[in-house]
Amino acid sequence: MRQERAPITDNGAVTTLNLDRPAAPGDGSAPDEDGAGARGPRISVVTDLQADVDRVAFPLDLPGATELRHLREQVLTQTGARLLPRLRRSDAPAVVVLGGSSGVGKSTVLNSLLGAEVSEAGVLRPTTRRAVVAVHPDDAPALDGQPLAELATVVTHPEVPAGLAVLDAPDLNSVHAGNRALANRLLETADLWVFVTTASRYGDALPWHLLTEAHGRGITTAVVLNRLPGRVRVPVRRDLLRRMDALGLGSAPLFVLPETGPREGPLDPGVVAELKEWLALVADRHRSAGLVRRTTRGVWGGLREQLLALAAGADAQVEAAETLRRLAEEAAEAPVRALTDALSEGRAGLGAPATRWLSLASTGGPLAPLVQEGARLRRGRHGRDLAARDAAAAALAEEAAAAVSLVIADAVRGAADGVRRAWEPKALGARVLRTAVPAQGRARSIAVAREVVERWRDGVRAAVPDDGAADVLGPDGLAGLVVAAAAGVAGPAGAVRRLTGGDALVDAARTDLVQRAGAAVRAIVGPYLTELDALPVQPGTALRLRATELKEHA
Repeated sequence: MRQERAPITDNGAVTTLNLDRPAAPGDGSAPDEDGAGARGPRISVVTDLQADVDRVAFPLDLPGATELRHLREQVLTQTGARLLPRLRRSDAPAVVVLGGSSGVGKSTVLNSLLGAEVSEAGVLRPTTRRAVVAVHPDDAPALDGQPLAELATVVTHPEVPAGLAVLDAPDLNSVHAGNRALANRLLETADLWVFVTTASRYGDALPWHLLTEAHGRGITTAVVLNRLPGRVRVPVRRDLLRRMDALGLGSAPLFVLPETGPREGPLDPGVVAELKEWLALVADRHRSAGLVRRTTRGVWGGLREQLLALAAGADAQVEAAETLRRLAEEAAEAPVRALTDALSEGRAGLGAPATRWLSLASTGGPLAPLVQEGARLRRGRHGRDLAARDAAAAALAEEAAAAVSLVIADAVRGAADGVRRAWEPKALGARVLRTAVPAQGRARSIAVAREVVERWRDGVRAAVPDDGAADVLGPDGLAGLVVAAAAGVAGPAGAVRRLTGGDALVDAARTDLVQRAGAAVRAIVGPYLTELDALPVQPGTALRLRATELKEHA
């Protein structure tokens, strides 16, 4: 093996990594060694910050929402698995993460560094199914209760340089989503990221993207080119160095491990000797503390901008939810206005109900005496003529009620369709919400309308005098005429007027119908508004406050 860019000078100082620079007084890079000073306030700031970030959510699929969800998880990991452990325990070892794509030999590298099988390696993908973190026995107590110990299996080995925790992370491109998510979380705990790759995998875009991002946040990085065949050494090395320079990683140390052929178990100690020597140098207590300070400064410095980005995204979510609410309410109002006009003008009484009335009230019909001037009505409340008139009025009411139901059903369906059209733009993030509310199909709309009409007819019947219209019509027959008249059939309106001496019953029935129908149409948006109310959106005010506190404690 040959280290391509040795970061070690003749006197042994790690100049490339700048690990031994002491923290400037008050620069916030590390807690006071004795636990006094800024550590207490900083812990409080970070725990409050973490709680507020945990509460924020981005459920609407607005532009950038996916990135904000990732940023939220990143901040939670940075604060929970990196900042708070560092603030609470200054003796915690620096975390070195071996990361990379599937099959590049991360586990083999770790096992070879220690000369023992501490992390499972094999031909199956993904080979690393559970993250493993190896620490020196003296450092194990410092990991007790730490988030890192919950994310990975902790093993102790005397060959781990004291002051380091070397973590074999799952594959960044694992076929298992859980492994990919865990790998990304573990990378956020890193103080130093050793990117392991091979001649066939070093072109993978994802690891390089994450490596560049980590480098930009101040995380120390190194590259291990594993299993490099001698025949492609020159072109691969040249291309890899060019790629590193282009990504701003020109100062990162590069270690090359040659291809050793098929084998099981750790590599020969000489293959990883220089990498192991470099890690031992990094593990020097003074330098590992500097490594931690550098990473912590990078995280602390970037948190304020991250919080402001989350706050802006949270405000956008609240604004979008309010827009969706307004659009839903407006979508119902147009059908309500059209329905009110139709019912107020009696349009439902045209057509079939009017035709039925003409049939029933024509010469010889059971209701003809109600409209014929001078016609003599046979008295007798329980007579056959009275029963025939009541039955005819009830049939007319059924015809009118069916027509009214169709008018209301059209308005109900129109309101539901209006909400969906208004929420159609993907930018509003309504796709998820639309799937949570059942479609308002024709059958469902008619069922809603029929229920409204039945309740309305019950109200009409309750408003009719118990004796109906003396011995001319019973209460059910008079109620039937009122229903038909309120629906807009002209003949029954005149008959009710002659029988009761006015239009009070019909006017009251029509007003009640308009109110009930309008309320039913407006209620269609209820499930949509319920979904909006259930969204865990909140403004970014608290996050902005935390960003201000970070600035004060910087």
